[in-house]
Amino acid sequence: MTAVAEDIIGLKTDQDEKLSREFKTENTDTLSEPDKLNINAPGRPVDKECNNGNQDIDSKDSTCEGNRTDNGSGLQEEGEGTKIVDPEQAYAEGKISKKQLKRLRREEAWRKKKEFLKTKRKDQRRLEAQKRKEKGEPNKKRLRLEFEKRLETSDITIAVDLSFDDLMMEQDIKKLMKQIERCYAVNKRAPVPVQMHLSSLGGRCRHRMETAIAGWQGWKVGMERRLYTDVFERERIVYLTSDSPNTLSTLEPGKVYIIGGLVDHNSHKGLCYQRACEAGVAHAQLPIAQFVKIQSRKVLAVNHVFEIMLAYLELHDWQEAFLRVIPQRKGVEAITTDQSSDVVTEIEGTKSETEGTRSDQTSDQGGLPLEDGNSALLDRDS
Repeated sequence: MTAVAEDIIGLKTDQDEKLSREFKTENTDTLSEPDKLNINAPGRPVDKECNNGNQDIDSKDSTCEGNRTDNGSGLQEEGEGTKIVDPEQAYAEGKISKKQLKRLRREEAWRKKKEFLKTKRKDQRRLEAQKRKEKGEPNKKRLRLEFEKRLETSDITIAVDLSFDDLMMEQDIKKLMKQIERCYAVNKRAPVPVQMHLSSLGGRCRHRMETAIAGWQGWKVGMERRLYTDVFERERIVYLTSDSPNTLSTLEPGKVYIIGGLVDHNSHKGLCYQRACEAGVAHAQLPIAQFVKIQSRKVLAVNHVFEIMLAYLELHDWQEAFLRVIPQRKGVEAITTDQSSDVVTEIEGTKSETEGTRSDQTSDQGGLPLEDGNSALLDRDS
C-alpha cells in the first residue's frame, strides 16, 4: 500500500471518530435533566413504566411512547411484543389469521366468564354471611371451633382405603377425590362427627389432592401413606363391603370402619371383600336390604356410605339414614314392618343351606366374620 493511500485511510478514520464524538456530545447536551436520569434512556434497559418528566406518571391512562404505541390497526406495540387491542379490527385489516381470531375470542370469553364467576362467588359468600348474621348463626371461624370441640369427643373412626390407585383410570381418580372432599365437608357440619382418616394416600390420589383441592393441608383428617392395618389395631378394624356375609347392626365406639376407595363401575367386584379376608380383619355390609328397597343399580359412592354412617350416629335409625342419604334417582323405598319380616324369614330359610359353605370360604381366605347375618346381596360401598 502506498503512503498516499495510508494517509487517506488515516484521515477518514480520524474524521469518523470526530463525528462520533460530536454526535454523542450534541445528544447529551440537548437532553433535559430528567431525560439524563431516565432509566429508559439509550443504552439502558427498557422498563415497563414510563419515567418521562414531561408526562404525568401518576396517570393510569398515560403511556410512554417509547414503550407502547397504538398504530391504529387494532394492534398495540408494547416493548418488544405486540398486544391485540381489537381482534376484529386486526382480522379485518389482515393483521392476524382466522385461527388467531378464534383463539383470541375464546380467551376473551374465558376471561369474562372467570370475572363473572369470581364476582358471583363473592356476592354469594356475602349473602350467606348476611343470612347467618340475621339468623344469629355463628360465622365460619366459630363453626370451625365448634367442629373441633365436637371432634374431640368422637370415639368412632372411619377410614378410606386408597390402596386401589393402580386399578383406576384418571377420571375415576378425580371422582374419588371429589367424593372424599364431600365426606370432609359433611363431617364438619355433622352434629356427631367422626375421626376421619385416609390410608395408603400416595400416587395419583395424593397428586390430585395436592393440585386440585384447595386448603387440604388444614383438614382435620389423619393422612397416612401406610396401609390401614399398619395404622390401626387389627382387632378394631371392620372392613365395609357388600360381599361380606355379615351384616352391620350398629356402630360400636372404638371401632375403625374401613371404606374401600375404589371407583371401578363394578369391574372389580368382590375385591374389597377379598382384600379384607387376606388381611385377616373383620368385615361386614350395611343392612340396606332389611330397611329399604333400591330399584336401580345397587352401587353407592364413598361419600354416600360415609354420610349414611353419620346420619345413623345422629338418628340411631338405619332406615331414616338410608332414606336421607341414598339419592331418589335410585328408586329407594322404605320397607314396612311386614315386608321386613318376610325378607328376614326368606333369608333365614336359605341361611342353613349356605352357612357351611360360607364358613369354609371364610376360614380358607383368613377373614374374621363380624357376626352371623343376612346373605342378601346389598349395595357395594366402594
